[in-house]
Amino acid sequence: MTARTLKAADPVALATELAASFADRAAAHDRDGSFPHENIADLVASGYTAMTVPAAWGGGGAGLEELCRAQETLAAACASTAFAVNMHVHGIAMIAGIGGDQAAWAYRAIVEDGAVIAGGFSEPGVGGNWWHPTTSARPVPGGYLLNGRKGFFTGFPAADLLFLSAARTDDRGLPQPVGFLVPKPGRGVRVTAEWDAAGMRATGSHSLVLEDCYVEAGRMVGEPGALPLMFIQGVHWAWCSFASVFLGIARGALGLVVREQRGRTLHVLDRTVAHLPGVQFKVAEARTRLAAAEAHLYQAVRADHEAAVAADPLGHYIDMSVMKNSVCRLAHEVVTLAMQIQGGSALLAGHPLQRMYRDVVAGLLVPPNSDVTAEWAGKHALGVPVLAEPRWEG
Repeated sequence: MTARTLKAADPVALATELAASFADRAAAHDRDGSFPHENIADLVASGYTAMTVPAAWGGGGAGLEELCRAQETLAAACASTAFAVNMHVHGIAMIAGIGGDQAAWAYRAIVEDGAVIAGGFSEPGVGGNWWHPTTSARPVPGGYLLNGRKGFFTGFPAADLLFLSAARTDDRGLPQPVGFLVPKPGRGVRVTAEWDAAGMRATGSHSLVLEDCYVEAGRMVGEPGALPLMFIQGVHWAWCSFASVFLGIARGALGLVVREQRGRTLHVLDRTVAHLPGVQFKVAEARTRLAAAEAHLYQAVRADHEAAVAADPLGHYIDMSVMKNSVCRLAHEVVTLAMQIQGGSALLAGHPLQRMYRDVVAGLLVPPNSDVTAEWAGKHALGVPVLAEPRWEG
């Protein structure tokens, strides 16, 4: 199957088909901290990476719920692969929201050439405030020279295209955030630290430095200064799909531990440990929290996002941020309960639960910042100016 035939396929069915081989490889990639190039190649060859390209351009035209269900399925098998490809599939959906020449160029590159996008918005000292990039974009004839540092450039080893942010100076001398989608440069981009972390070990989330990296002016995504608007208008694609990855980890962990308890026996019992009340209570509690996470995510997925953005753009951004943090917290609690149900064997290096636990913790750490989200949500609900400075006045 090629990307061009994805519109006749079901992304969830594709994810289910690929999940078994991804699960078989997950432990080795986690152990070695190696990037799953073969998994990404399978996703490209199957057409999965074209799911959010509009059908008119030969893609799958997948909606947000299809994307999230598919990502859940992949994450239960290999969270690192799901997290890495999420930068691509939700990124192209956000670019599609802005449209223009860059969107059309990206569609062709993905569908016809199998191109993969990696996103670079995290920067040291920015703290998840992606609409305030510190990377500079200095105008030069025909384009810009970018200089700055990027952290956690997830999926970089497989990237053909880089979707990154910078700030140029406007006519008033003020920083103006801009986004670029560029072919992976042959020079001007240098890896300063390869990804080596406790969780999500196979995501290739390298740290980079941009040193006089030339980009053509025509590679700008949207109009100058449109980057914050892109984030606000398309935040549901980002936060819902990220949340689905961590929900998938939790669903996979609970399913695994339930299957194991049905077959485990203890010397002092004449039946499986599934008959122990303590195990039953923890399974019930985990199922309850998983159901709450699923309900919160898919309520957000099925919302009328266009109407929400038109009515209250900041409120929409806050609602999606609250949801993402809620789902990730509940997912972490589910996997923690799964660890407790399994017992000490869950800590052994050969048991999948310890990898799932390390992976699900990342959901508590990736943007949006939980404290800032709570502050904004509280202020918004109480009618206090959300973005007033100083923060505690207004």
